[in-house]
Amino acid sequence: MHRKFGYYYWITITVMFTVVYTWPTASKTPIDGVNVGRTLFPTALRSGFNFLKLLSQDNHTIVVGTKNAMLNVSLSTLSVIKLTRPAPGKPQTTDPALADAQLWRQASADLVLMDYYWQTCNSCPRLTLEWSPTADDVSLCLVKGKTQNDCHNFIRFMYKQPDNRMIICGTNAFKPLCRQYQLTATNDYQVVREFSGVAIVPFDPRHNGTALYVPETDEIYTATFADFSGSSPLIYRKPLSGPTAELRTKRYDMKFLNDPHFISSLDDGDSVYFWFREAAAEYNNCGTAVFSRVARVCKSDQGDHKADAETWTTYIKARLNCSLSGQVPYYFNEIAATSNLVVTERNGKKTELIYAIFHTPSSALRASAICAFSMEEVRYIFNNGPFKVQKTPSSLWLPIYQANLPTPRPGDCQANSKTIGERAANFVRMHSLLSDAVPNYYEQPLVVDTSLGYQFTALAVDVVQSVSGFQYSVLFVGTNDGRVLKYVNVAQDTEVKSVLIETVHFFADRTTISNIRAVHSDEANQKTVSLLISTNDQLKLVPAHYCANKTSCRACTQLQDPYCAWDLIRSQCVSTVSGNWSESDFAQSVSSGQSPLCMDKFSEEDGLYPNDFTSAYPLVESRPIYTAECMVIAVVVTLVVASAVAFLIGYRCARWKIPFEAVPSYDSPLRKTLNSRTDHSEAYMSHLTVGKVNEAGMTMTYPDRRSEKDLLTVKNGTLPRDYKTKKVFVPSVFNSITFHLARLLHTSVNSVSALSKVKSVLFFHFLTGECVDEIVLCEFWQQKKKLFVYLSSSLSQ
Repeated sequence: MHRKFGYYYWITITVMFTVVYTWPTASKTPIDGVNVGRTLFPTALRSGFNFLKLLSQDNHTIVVGTKNAMLNVSLSTLSVIKLTRPAPGKPQTTDPALADAQLWRQASADLVLMDYYWQTCNSCPRLTLEWSPTADDVSLCLVKGKTQNDCHNFIRFMYKQPDNRMIICGTNAFKPLCRQYQLTATNDYQVVREFSGVAIVPFDPRHNGTALYVPETDEIYTATFADFSGSSPLIYRKPLSGPTAELRTKRYDMKFLNDPHFISSLDDGDSVYFWFREAAAEYNNCGTAVFSRVARVCKSDQGDHKADAETWTTYIKARLNCSLSGQVPYYFNEIAATSNLVVTERNGKKTELIYAIFHTPSSALRASAICAFSMEEVRYIFNNGPFKVQKTPSSLWLPIYQANLPTPRPGDCQANSKTIGERAANFVRMHSLLSDAVPNYYEQPLVVDTSLGYQFTALAVDVVQSVSGFQYSVLFVGTNDGRVLKYVNVAQDTEVKSVLIETVHFFADRTTISNIRAVHSDEANQKTVSLLISTNDQLKLVPAHYCANKTSCRACTQLQDPYCAWDLIRSQCVSTVSGNWSESDFAQSVSSGQSPLCMDKFSEEDGLYPNDFTSAYPLVESRPIYTAECMVIAVVVTLVVASAVAFLIGYRCARWKIPFEAVPSYDSPLRKTLNSRTDHSEAYMSHLTVGKVNEAGMTMTYPDRRSEKDLLTVKNGTLPRDYKTKKVFVPSVFNSITFHLARLLHTSVNSVSALSKVKSVLFFHFLTGECVDEIVLCEFWQQKKKLFVYLSSSLSQ
């Protein structure tokens, strides 16, 4: 019975989880945005091997790194900027190269034409840079076992310096290389110097990494892999000038970096933060787990002069806590993407937040979540939190509080690493992990999505001021199937009430969105906001909202989109980015989706009469939103219902099967086998005795075990071959009962067949542990009632 219950229980659990997390509660179709906006690359160039990366952005242009080129792209037209102005002394009307400028702009989306125009327009000023690896570097790359598609120079890093200089780094056919360029008066790039890019950019464009340039100190801070195979991670500082030393994390020490996946980096005053996930060293004694981290290094760090000048003395890290609260929290442990630093102002207080996407492990229930972390809380934990230390490899990880820490405090950016004491130096060489985790600012995830069809992959956040003057953070979330989901948290302060405003499919081939940016521009004295979406092969510039699609006051306000409001004068759903709303002229309700200014309006789109009350949820439907409470309730309800259903199914099946087991048919295969085997009773015969004379001269009889064994073998006195038995230890009390029962039957009943069957069933039952005795004993009860009455009375005596 218990086996049946467990079997049906897990079947029911699986079915109900599938139904709960895949059933579409919303019925309206997401917006089709495949043909919306502008696309940079045509279909012919979507090879999957361009590895586009957004490098920098300003109000008018973006710089994109790709295969063997760095592209300067106009935000207004999303076309590659080839020509910006005529070269000095060459008028536009006479320069044949410049006459082709307009043609270039029209065809700039097609990169196939780029080589042609570079060959026929060598005198043209350019902001787009071509940089291919040398033939020797390509040959060496191929010798190392890489494919032709990998042996290119994929531009991964670009930062502008003063005096029209810039640093550009690329993979260079698995031989990372950096160059410093000078932009000349003719807009040509002139190489100033060249140096190794190892530890600045990865060897493989597929490897994750992050880097930033600090112009104040002319230094590059990176987190990447410093070897060909991607097995040597490090966090590294590369000074481009001045006496500052190169520093890196400790080599081959899992307590510092343990199989990390780097996500992003942040310049924060006197320190630099890195966001990544790694295998948790503090969990090794309990198994394997991946935790999300934020690490910090200080810009003033001069290295460990007492042991190794190349290593940090200020490197410390802490865990990021993104979880569903409860008695046993449900953790989202794997960080996948972060937003830029978002500054919001609520109730007169500015808050700096970093939003991040988290995943569950691939072996667990598939889910994505979005959490936010306050930089104020991050700084406090790094400056005041206890450390977590493991004294021996087999001991527990325990916290060490401020009173027991060396002076100056490890990781303190105000301390001079050249003058720290021996105790402090030894501590930072061995310990880098803080005990306290950085808490989620909202105490629970803003969004939890358990869809089996996609996962979150990219995130952008834009702060929008509503008609009421309240600021809302709008979240644009990219997925691995080419869609963008738009969320807004309509609750106040640190509470969570996220609303899904819309879902738009931008890529028909279900490609993974690798990056999203909210782009603000000022065209024709009108501020607009767009989304710049990138994949490995494409760039798309699309609207950030679709307010104009709504033609009624009610539909406009039900969006709950802070970008959109109903213009009461013009009777249009309009948008603004500047936040210059006039509350008396616009109807908007981000918190509830119901505006009293729309209650007296009616149109065919609403389908409602003036005084009807409608739900305050967006009309653009897609996947349901799962908040923390929804997910906990769904799990608990699923377990309870599955237990009840499994019990009922198992109970009914067991009740249905009992009558057939109690009175089996005479066609039972087991019964036929037992009835056909009568010779095996020879295996259980009486003892053969032999007479022996003792010391007193008396003759005594003893069992002759050797003769019994020989006779048993001669008569083939073993169980038949089709009697499959388990090798089990039968207790001596069973042997005793069986022996006396067989002896009692032999002396009291003259039925050889009955004796044979009873002994066979009893021995078979004892040896195998199978409950087959009920079948045969039931048959005997019908045929030999007197035999069992006598047997029961004899045993009771």
